[in-house]
Amino acid sequence: MPVWGLMLSIMTAAMWAVSPMLIKEGLRGARAWDVNPIKSIGFIFTMLIAMLLLQPGKWPTVTPVLVMGVFLNVIISNVLGDQCQIYSIKKIGVSLAVSIGCGYPLITTVFSILMLGEKITILIWIGTILIILGLLVIKSDTTSKKSTNREYDVNYMKSREEKLKGLMFALAAAILWGVNMPYLKVLMTAAGWSGTEAYFLRSIALFLMSWGIRAVQYKKFRHSIRALDKIPRKSLRALLVSGVFGLGVGGILFATCIEVLPVSVVTPITASSPLITVILSRIFLRERLSNLQCVGIALVVAGSVSVSL
Repeated sequence: MPVWGLMLSIMTAAMWAVSPMLIKEGLRGARAWDVNPIKSIGFIFTMLIAMLLLQPGKWPTVTPVLVMGVFLNVIISNVLGDQCQIYSIKKIGVSLAVSIGCGYPLITTVFSILMLGEKITILIWIGTILIILGLLVIKSDTTSKKSTNREYDVNYMKSREEKLKGLMFALAAAILWGVNMPYLKVLMTAAGWSGTEAYFLRSIALFLMSWGIRAVQYKKFRHSIRALDKIPRKSLRALLVSGVFGLGVGGILFATCIEVLPVSVVTPITASSPLITVILSRIFLRERLSNLQCVGIALVVAGSVSVSL
């Protein structure tokens, strides 16, 4: 992998690491179903500016089939994938749900072979596995610092049937996210879109779908959402900025990478956002790194080097 590709992948991971922090802040005053509509405003605004600055006067060519493909891409990742993770967290807890979700780079690697015909070297396989192991170590150490009281232990409180459902939802999220990335490159290649064009169309699709769903909820399930004028400005700003950086800037960087580099190489590095979160917490929040976190960081770095060779 060229140095610029490695740097862009790390920058993508950084954008995706900042986004959850902003969403967490936004959820202090908003509900889960409020997130995507508000994020979509920041997303589409960012992509419109990107199109005007990076490709002035040039707009993506679309056909009905390609439009359906973009909507399907957004449904797979931003609707079904994200909702599966939310349900899995409710049923089996954050620790186990996120740990299973961290395995999506392996799914991406498999589908990159099937959908794109990419040739995967042994170094890519080793690097992908090392990165996933490192993320699992970091996640396990982070969640272990939370209360261990059985009263609050989600896994203890849930029945075996509920746990099984949670595991299935978590696995479904990993599969959907893993399939989505090579599928995005299939769309870009078939249509001849640049990364900016592809994410501009994705921003339109997410905006229309999320606000369409919100309109239905407003009429039929108003209890599941909160009126915009009832959401604190601080929460609104956090969710808008999350859309700007997580979906907009992060999306452009990721799509730029996969335009010219194999998806199976880029994805494991961009999936290291939990590592970036730990580093940012150390720098800005002065949190101390545990020995396990240091081991996890070392594994992620080793995996990233292996993939980039």
